[in-house]
This record gives sequence, C-alpha cells and structure tokens, in this order.
Amino acid sequence: MGKGWFSRKTLGLIIITLIFSAAVLSAAVMYRQQTESDVENGGSLPDGIPRLVWNSENYEESMTALESYFYELQPKVAIKNAPDFKWEDICPDHFWVKSFTVTSYSNTSYKVYNFSYINGAKNSKKMAAAIDKEAQEIIDTVRSASQGDKWKEVLGVHDELIKRTTFIRNDDNSGNTRNLYGALVEHKAVCQGYSYAFSYILEKMGFDSKEIFSEEHMWNRIDSISSTERYIDVTWDDHDTVDSRGEPYVHHDFFCLTKFEMEQFEEHTPEGNRSDPDLSDAQSGDNYYTHMGYYIKSGDEIGFHACALEQFRSGRNLLEFRFESIEDYLNAENQIKTVLPTLGYSDKYYTYKRDELMTFSVGLYPADEAQ
Repeated sequence: MGKGWFSRKTLGLIIITLIFSAAVLSAAVMYRQQTESDVENGGSLPDGIPRLVWNSENYEESMTALESYFYELQPKVAIKNAPDFKWEDICPDHFWVKSFTVTSYSNTSYKVYNFSYINGAKNSKKMAAAIDKEAQEIIDTVRSASQGDKWKEVLGVHDELIKRTTFIRNDDNSGNTRNLYGALVEHKAVCQGYSYAFSYILEKMGFDSKEIFSEEHMWNRIDSISSTERYIDVTWDDHDTVDSRGEPYVHHDFFCLTKFEMEQFEEHTPEGNRSDPDLSDAQSGDNYYTHMGYYIKSGDEIGFHACALEQFRSGRNLLEFRFESIEDYLNAENQIKTVLPTLGYSDKYYTYKRDELMTFSVGLYPADEAQ
C-alpha cells in the first residue's frame, strides 16, 4: 500500500470526504487516488458511531486511543478536534489499515473516519507483536556488532534486511508484500515493504528516516548520520543472489548517496522532479565506498590491490570498489584478473557494475545461477 496525500475541497456546508485508495503501478508501488461523495443527513453526526476526543497536546496518547479501535477493526470512528491526518500518520505502523475516508459534517466538530482493513486483520495484535519481535532481533544484532557507531548501525539494518528478505517480482497485491508484516515476518516484500521496514526499525533506534517515492519506486532518506541528507535504497541493493555456501551477496551501491547521485536513475526521481546538478558533496565520507575506504583514487593500482586484499582477508564473499576515474573503472575487469590470484583465490567469480556510479563488485564462490 502506498503513501497518500491529504487535501481538502468544500462541498457546500454539508460534507468533505477524502478517500485514500490505490492503483497498482508496474514497479509495485501503490499510488494515490482521491474520490468525493455526499451524505444527505442534514449535516448531523449519525448515531451509533464510537466517539473519541483528540488531545492535541498529546499526540501519542490520542493515537494509542485510536489504535484500540484499529485492533477491534472498527469500521467507523468519530473524532473531535481531529488533526488532518496524512497517510503516513496511519501507515506503516498500523499496517492492517488498508484505506480510510474522512467525512466532515456541518453541524458538529466531529469528523467520521471510515476504515477498511486488509484480509487477515483480525490477527492484527499477533501480527504487530511478531513484527516487533523481528525488529528487535535485528536491532539487537546490529547494536552488538556496531559498538555504538551510528553509521554502522544504519548500515547493519540495511544489511540485515537484505539477508532476511526476498524481493517479490511478480506481486499481485494479495498478500503482505507491501507492509511491515511481509518484510519482517514473512520475509517477502516489494520496494514498499523494504522501505517501510527500514524506517520502522531505524526510528525505533532513534534515527530520522523518511520514505521517498516516485511513480515507480520507493526508497529512504536519512537525516541523522550526516551533515546533509543521504539516500538509501535497500531494495536495489538486494540482488537476491547467494554464493555456493548459501551466503547472500549484500551490495551497497545505494547506501548513503546524495540526492543528485540517486536521481541519476530515472526510477529515483521523486514525483518527476529532478534536482539541479550539484556534485559538491558527491564524494564525501558518508557514502559506503568512501566511508569504508573502498574508493579508488585515479591511477592507484596499489590502492586497488590493497582494498581487494583487505576485503578478501575479512572473509567477504563480495569485493566492492568505486572509482574516481572512468579509465580505471573501465579497466577494472582486467585488473581483477591479475589481482585475484595474488590473493590466493583461483576459483570462479562474477562481476557486477553500475556505470552511473562507477562501482564495481566481484562475487566470490558464486553458485551456478549467480549473475
């Protein structure tokens, strides 16, 4: 389920209705539509609908009260002094809420929220508990390995999601691949599921993560680990390939890129708005390759060899490089043929390249189907 926007149009003095629904796009992002309708009841609030008074000074308290109705799968709730919810106020935490409409009446300060729920939502409490259990397991694993390094914590969440989740290419929107349950518990997701899960875990760890979307895709912006905003696409770093030992290859081409770098890929242009070129911080120490020391300066063959040796000795099954010069990048295939035997590696391998970023990866111990 995709994110939605909240806009308002007046229909006389009687009613304003906002409907959030979804249409499937080719890249597995549910987009947003708005529909309007009238209710002819004189503008009075109907009887029999549960009522909630929203406490504007305590959002969490009010949301907890509303959440109790979500758990009951209550189809309608009348809320007094309700804020103008956006879709992200409901989703992804309350993932079983499929859509909602908002109806305002001229004779009352209440708004009626009409909720619809996903199939299987009657088990929402158990599903939410399972999500929290899986999220906490990832958090514990990451914090144990990172030893307080915030950058490594974010990297660890990125890596753990890739290791635990399978990308679903032929999604029919019938399951949970677009929500937290699919990504964290069923371990199957499309880009929405990855993006929501990434933000959900990071926010539990105290980071500021936001989902960013285009008409075809969804990824994340992180504001907490750099002097400037950074962008991460867990989905595109998950190639769903494993080595001959069953260990996944975890790529990092899309970890902590600048906005300009991310938008070199058409799918990563938010709502069709491409940024003006700005490469001033494109090679700062925040992206994966520069931070890890895997960025090869122009003409530095010794540095290339040393970088390969360091990664190989650490036991990695994927050697990763990013180049400063186009000449060195284009020659990487020939260089690695010379370098690998000096590392003591004589088995088969595969290579992967991203021309836009001049990144080059070498997969060691590949399974027969690795590409």
